[in-house]
Amino acid sequence: MKIVTYGNKEQAKILLLHPMFTSAEFFNFVIESLSKQYYLIIPTYSGHYENSHYISTEHEEKAINQFLKEKNIDRLKAIIGFSLGGNIAFHYFCNNQDKVDQVIVDSAPIFNFPSIIIKYFFNKYKKCLLTIKKHPENTVKELNKCFNGMGEAQQYIAPTVSIESLLNLVKSCFAVDTPKLDIASQKKITFVYGTKDIARLCLPRIKKYKNSEFIKIDSQGHCGYFRENTEEYIKRLIR
Repeated sequence: MKIVTYGNKEQAKILLLHPMFTSAEFFNFVIESLSKQYYLIIPTYSGHYENSHYISTEHEEKAINQFLKEKNIDRLKAIIGFSLGGNIAFHYFCNNQDKVDQVIVDSAPIFNFPSIIIKYFFNKYKKCLLTIKKHPENTVKELNKCFNGMGEAQQYIAPTVSIESLLNLVKSCFAVDTPKLDIASQKKITFVYGTKDIARLCLPRIKKYKNSEFIKIDSQGHCGYFRENTEEYIKRLIR
């Protein structure tokens, strides 16, 4: 994992977690405005840059905690995670509730599919990666087919992801636990989904967190609210 930071360390800390096949640069357009008020901590996951390998959600969580320990940071105002980053954010929060004031889980596919379904998605995404490696001119088009129109954001990182990393990434996306959380912890969570986002189909599974906030955005796709209405998103969601 590589981690970059922006802003004044004395400010409240926000951890930003990007979607699969993107990097810390996914947040470039919002850094200038957010870093005026918050200290931003932005990882690029293992497996999302050359000569690295993605192992598991737990491995990424360990890297985040090691970074925070080294920087003497014992509290986060918020974690905001998108898609795979939403899964990692949710997992991190469940294991580190005492360190986090708020978590925003955006467009996260919080599913727990049987192995045969996970294998299906792995083969689908593997075919996509092999196709774009062979025909780079079709990168955005092929990624859009598999990842809810995310091709523009993913086009530079996806070709660097290994097939070995891909299998573990798929598990992090589609084999997610939903542990029991007390009322106080549930109230720290905001789940965000667009009505056109296929990841919204996990909503029945997470409705058990009835004390959490659920926001559905009409006519938005995967991570669309944040990307298209950034200022409103920040004012509305960060408490």
